[in-house]
Amino acid sequence: MRVAVVVRSLKIGGMERVAVNLAEAFADEGHEAHLIYFKPKGKKLTPNEQVKLHLFDLAKTAKMTLVGAVLLMLAKLLNIFFRGSFFFISGFVYSLVFRYKLARLEKDYGRFDLIIMRGHGTFEAVWNIRDNRVVQMVESVFIRDKNWIDKLYIKSVYSAKNLAGVSTEVVQKIQEVSQKFGVKYKSLHKIYNPIDRKSIEEKSLAYAPEMNEEYIVSVGRVTPNKNISFLLESYHLARTQYAFDKALVIVGDGHDMSTIKAKIEELGLEKDVFLLGLLENPYPWIKKAKLLTSTSFAEGFGMVILEALVLQTPVLSTQSRGGVKDIMVDELRNNMVVFDAELFAQKMVMLANDAHRAFNFDKYVTPFEAKNITQKYLSLYL
Repeated sequence: MRVAVVVRSLKIGGMERVAVNLAEAFADEGHEAHLIYFKPKGKKLTPNEQVKLHLFDLAKTAKMTLVGAVLLMLAKLLNIFFRGSFFFISGFVYSLVFRYKLARLEKDYGRFDLIIMRGHGTFEAVWNIRDNRVVQMVESVFIRDKNWIDKLYIKSVYSAKNLAGVSTEVVQKIQEVSQKFGVKYKSLHKIYNPIDRKSIEEKSLAYAPEMNEEYIVSVGRVTPNKNISFLLESYHLARTQYAFDKALVIVGDGHDMSTIKAKIEELGLEKDVFLLGLLENPYPWIKKAKLLTSTSFAEGFGMVILEALVLQTPVLSTQSRGGVKDIMVDELRNNMVVFDAELFAQKMVMLANDAHRAFNFDKYVTPFEAKNITQKYLSLYL
């Protein structure tokens, strides 16, 4: 079978890593796997040699034609007056470019049996593609549903399409906004993100973290949704009220970093919190940590939680919306805490200081292994 996985960019991020993992998973199962991306800027991730990689620079190609350049200028102009409308005209143009480039690719390799587009940023760029082979994977519970432009957006992006959500709550959100705007999608399923256990385990041995003291870790984009301020408040309570002596390592970067630095200074945690920035390979830090924390308000799936479980690192999470609840099942539910800083601090101390780790991590990882996820695609769409 010939499969194409399509993603907007290959920057360091959960969605982008999943796109690479999925393409590699199909290749590992003996299929011909291709990975297509739209934006060359900031490219950090590359699939293994089994996957054929292609850049479809839609914007650059469109601007090379007079009609395309004029239409994109018009889209930008209209967006000034109707905020959020840029996707409509640009997506119409980019869809034409995508069809052209896909046809050329299929001329060289043959017709694709399945085309998996990941994330709103990807399939809004080519919303006018109507192809039964395309499955649009929705990765987030944050879906536009406030005004008439959002209605136009949902109708354009979802109508008569094969949709799939990465978690139970994402599927529920798709159903909610579709019903609200009277949109009829072609199909809707839940398909979890795949985990490449072998790759993660290998990468976790790539280097030794330069940290002599014991620590807990947070990994992800530093944005308001990640709720790092809450983590810092809880960590401060753990140190001051419960004599917690482990450092806090924060891996990631984002536009909320200045707020986080100010919060660290406000709480007097400059000597206890270590900001590592964005790491291409954070797995050695996750593996060595006594605990991985996740304090997000919402996670479409919660990939880093699953990655921590692969490395047999305990996880403490807030009761966030989205896919975390699909991963933290059975006894792991006890490691999900309401948004209460003191309760989170108490659980943090208990889990991080628990030297006894007789815990069946495999039980929680197996349902998300790549071979199980690729098989689900095949059973649903072929």
